[in-house]
Amino acid sequence: MAKRFLTNIDLSKNEIQNVVIHKLATAPSSPTEAQLYFNSTDKRYYLRVGLDWKDVTGQIDDILTSTNAITITDNGDGTLSIDVADVTGVNSGLMSSVDKTKLDGSTATDTASTLVERDASGNFAAGVITVDNIISNAPTQPNHLTTKSYVDNLVASGVNIVAALDCSGNPNYPATTSIGDAYHVSVAGKIGGTSGQLVEVGDLIVAVAISAGGTEASVGNDFIIMQTNNDYATETIAGIVRLSTTPQVTAGVDDTTAVTPAKLASYVASLITAGKYAVNVGDGVATVIAVTHALGVEDVGVTIRDTTTKELVETDISITNINTVTVTFAVAPSTNAYRVVVQG
Repeated sequence: MAKRFLTNIDLSKNEIQNVVIHKLATAPSSPTEAQLYFNSTDKRYYLRVGLDWKDVTGQIDDILTSTNAITITDNGDGTLSIDVADVTGVNSGLMSSVDKTKLDGSTATDTASTLVERDASGNFAAGVITVDNIISNAPTQPNHLTTKSYVDNLVASGVNIVAALDCSGNPNYPATTSIGDAYHVSVAGKIGGTSGQLVEVGDLIVAVAISAGGTEASVGNDFIIMQTNNDYATETIAGIVRLSTTPQVTAGVDDTTAVTPAKLASYVASLITAGKYAVNVGDGVATVIAVTHALGVEDVGVTIRDTTTKELVETDISITNINTVTVTFAVAPSTNAYRVVVQG
């Protein structure tokens, strides 16, 4: 009998190989939109569109074109010819005529209003290149440009620990007298006011520009925060952690250490093995085979694979009771032909 599926089947982008479309002499009753079948009388494929069956056997229709770049011709025999025109300096085609003109005018020389191309040596000429004025200021992002003098001054000044800073009250950034002035966070909180940056105990707040001090919005670009995270991590504080041991993962009561993927995978595998039963079936005679798994639950999953090819196969399966499932084959399998796996 045919296998009934009461839900959608997601093949995760895998192929359906050697498939045959449903063959009927007449259209199926009570159809739904997007249903497909093959009419064995007139040897045509039909697709349900709205309230109609549409013949989709190699026929293309309802194609419109409104550009000289594409020409569609009905050949009168059920086929269409599609021609794509090449672009010219006058007519649009695969690109506009304006773009074609720009492309034809590209050059490696310093020429206004032209596209740039490289010469035989891989070089090109250019006039004045304008960049964001961030090049003259203190950088605030990893990809910002800066000047040699800014870097020289920063290297020469070094880092000068000025004082410890209690950030529990979300203070503003302090005033600095030189680049490199740094403050060691003694109590966690925010720096730069209530809209400032979160800081932890041990973090360094370092001046990258001489600053009058103030909020994150006004002077935040004058500072960088060097995070040390030398506190032990909690659910609310970022910090250092210790890796859990295998017994700790198994016990499941420790809440202060970190679980690695390897230990988690090992623990999950042990749970899967504890709730699984597998056996080879088939004697060349029986088509109905009871498998006693003794897992004590009806909520089980059953898979069957060919013991030779290792392919998964489908057959009728029923949950007999909390300790038994019954598999039914259309033809009696040969000795130990299939492996039945019951997962609790």
